[in-house]
Amino acid sequence: MVAPVMEKWLNDGRYAMVNQRRIKPIEHEQFRGKPLSSQKGQAEAFFLVDENGNWLVVKKFHSNRTLDREYLLKIGSLLPKDPGFICGAESQVLSEDSLVKTKGCYYKRELARWLDGTISMPKVNGYDWTIVADEVREGTIGLDNLQRLTLCRNLTRLVELLEAYHCCHRDLSCGNIFIDIKTWDVYLIDFGSFYHGSLRIPKATTCGTEGYTPPYAWDNGDLRANRTWCEGADRYALSLLNTEFLLVTKGTEATAEGGIFEQSELKHRCGPGITSIINKLGDLYPGAAQLSQMAINSRNCKDCPSPGQWTEFLNTVSSVVTKPVSIAGLSDTYIAQISSILSRSRPAAPLWPAPRLEDMPIRIPRIPVTTCIPPRIVDLPPDPWTKKRTEYRSNLGRSKPW
Repeated sequence: MVAPVMEKWLNDGRYAMVNQRRIKPIEHEQFRGKPLSSQKGQAEAFFLVDENGNWLVVKKFHSNRTLDREYLLKIGSLLPKDPGFICGAESQVLSEDSLVKTKGCYYKRELARWLDGTISMPKVNGYDWTIVADEVREGTIGLDNLQRLTLCRNLTRLVELLEAYHCCHRDLSCGNIFIDIKTWDVYLIDFGSFYHGSLRIPKATTCGTEGYTPPYAWDNGDLRANRTWCEGADRYALSLLNTEFLLVTKGTEATAEGGIFEQSELKHRCGPGITSIINKLGDLYPGAAQLSQMAINSRNCKDCPSPGQWTEFLNTVSSVVTKPVSIAGLSDTYIAQISSILSRSRPAAPLWPAPRLEDMPIRIPRIPVTTCIPPRIVDLPPDPWTKKRTEYRSNLGRSKPW
């Protein structure tokens, strides 16, 4: 349910000054007068824009979710310095004082109270895997093998980087993985379940999302957050997501959360759905099927395949996928198709025998004739330095010429 305070702000049309930044809500394309938002688990995310056109997200937790402000403030300093974690590294926990009265800007006391406890974060390019996977299922987007392996590699790199910093996301799922479909870069969002050894486990934290939660997170039928409050907690969901990247195609059925695994089968580590998925994956990538099966059968985080094992698989299969094809290995049909394409794009030039050298005309260079200009006789003026002849007398009184 959209908050009435956000509707009033949207319909007013003015920017509000929040943390020294002028922002305002974005209107929904289909529902006029309603702010653009999405419901995500224990919170609702609203999309806003600043005066420079940059988008950001304000996340409002439900009333039954206790906010640990101190815990959230520490997350940004513990995350690796990588663009894939920008939503967590640059997130801000807002308070009532974040909304400031400014001339010409929107301000309501009820909005200030509503913003208290919300989290502001930059919006990354692209869409979450839920949306991208649905586009693939409908045939709007097609993924080739190289693009699928690139998604696996980019997500695996982020998980490996988190483990290098001794931390975990703890809620990897199709809704928390953002993909830039232009570059196939991967970003992680929603760090509300973040783990690090220096942090205390919050009173209200998740164990994962349905369709991605490991079976060892249960204890006598109840989910226990402390079962995944440890390093390596992302490995289970990493294997499931990599499996989805490699398998989701047109017509693939989706579960409730948008994945391909049923949580009930994952809880029991077996089922017809799991068997079908592993068999399909084994036909395409046997190495990936072994890693996924290892994660499904795991009894704890350490039993799951590590990011390094996935990287080793990706390095092996990528060299096969990207290996250039030899023309000698192409059939006559492919060669005919290639020739037809080349002839359509650029007609073949006509060929003729090369002429003999003696038949080729010899070009004799012409040397330009210079014009002979006769010299002119010019009368010169008298030399001004010529001195006239004078006489002088010697000491003896005799005259001598000069």
